[in-house]
Amino acid sequence: MRWMRERLAKDEGFTLIELMVVVLIIAVLVAIAIPSFLGFRARAQDRSAQADLRNVLLAEKAEWTDNGAFTETESALKAFEPSVEINTTSSATAGVFTDLSVASNNNVVCLTEASASGNFFAIFEDASATGGTFYAASASDITCPTSAGAPTSSATVAWSETGFPAVP
Repeated sequence: MRWMRERLAKDEGFTLIELMVVVLIIAVLVAIAIPSFLGFRARAQDRSAQADLRNVLLAEKAEWTDNGAFTETESALKAFEPSVEINTTSSATAGVFTDLSVASNNNVVCLTEASASGNFFAIFEDASATGGTFYAASASDITCPTSAGAPTSSATVAWSETGFPAVP
């Protein structure tokens, strides 16, 4: 018991400099962690939008296989993928709707969606003989091509056959 009294009687503790060093270390760690966290969040939002587009495209391909034509009807697509949500009357709303356009020959479909991070993504599917699947990403709204064949890239939109390109 005597050793406890002696220890409590001593004036020991951290100096002001030691406390400031600890606060500085914590501030540096926070400064490193916050930008990383925000980057992870934006990438997750982009991947969510891309997954939505792929799900709607799979439903469109199933519709084309069964009926020989793509459709803009949400109820027809829900038969293949119940989670499909499309909006054909206005531009895509971040993270909620997939904008869908079907060319007049019903062999070309283009899907666009705005990510909650502010980036835009598109999938263009051409079921004709010159067909293929093309992916695009942009920091601004994407205008879908309406004719068959490979879409052309521009300064703001890059189309790729191998998957979504990086947002320019």
